Amino acid sequence: MFFDNHTHSTFSPDARTTVEESIAYAVSHGLSGIAFTDHLDLDAPARDNEFKFSIAQQQQEIEHCSHLLHESSQRVVCREAEITKLQVFKGIEVGLQPGSLGKIREYVKGFDFDVVIGSVHFVEHLDPYMQTYYEGKDYKRAYSGALEAICKTAFEYRDFDILGHYDYITRYRNYPCRSITLAEFGDYMEPLLKFLAESGKALEINTNTYRERFGGTPVLDLNILKRFKELGGEALSFGSDAHDAFRLGESFEFYAEVVKKCGFTHLAYYKDRKPHFYKI
Repeated sequence: MFFDNHTHSTFSPDARTTVEESIAYAVSHGLSGIAFTDHLDLDAPARDNEFKFSIAQQQQEIEHCSHLLHESSQRVVCREAEITKLQVFKGIEVGLQPGSLGKIREYVKGFDFDVVIGSVHFVEHLDPYMQTYYEGKDYKRAYSGALEAICKTAFEYRDFDILGHYDYITRYRNYPCRSITLAEFGDYMEPLLKFLAESGKALEINTNTYRERFGGTPVLDLNILKRFKELGGEALSFGSDAHDAFRLGESFEFYAEVVKKCGFTHLAYYKDRKPHFYKI
């Protein structure tokens, strides 16, 4: 029943599943839709050429596999698809960095997407995954730096549908606090949530964030979801951020119950850059 709006294929350098393999897994596990949102991170620190890909080739592969899925009666996956009616969407995850926004616009110009995710992966031109970013910072300073980067770039770029993993920064360091909370980081989250609500953009529940890493597990602050709804936010997006097929749709059932408790009855998916809502 769920749509997974944030997934990666081998068009992303850090992913280990092909478009075809992910589609097959999505069908066999009952997903209603899957969007391929491969990485575009221009000016990635120390890895400038790794996090960009041929959009034309990616979209051609998505179209090819989608055609096989729905048209070829000789493939088992396609026979199953007649039952599941899996929808396949063309997307991209643009990595937002100050100084790179104009380059992003130029890179994606001329391509049509179903969905665009705007995310921040690098802060102060450092990669939090590599740990250098955290040196000399307590959690408040580290998290604030990431949230400041999100606000600055998201407010300026704007050409995205879903704000990806706003709490990404909590994944890779075992601080005593592993959560972006409204109480502690409201100076950043309040204007960010207001911007998303007023512009009709989606807030993402990225289930990949809430896995154990570095000796701890980040926690989703439900007050952020409640405040988003209070501000008029309607679009919540579920994304597994899967880099392996077996993580598609991971923990969606659990977080569906969580968001219901926060007053949401529907989730969003995107086609032709427009939100569509389905009941949970």
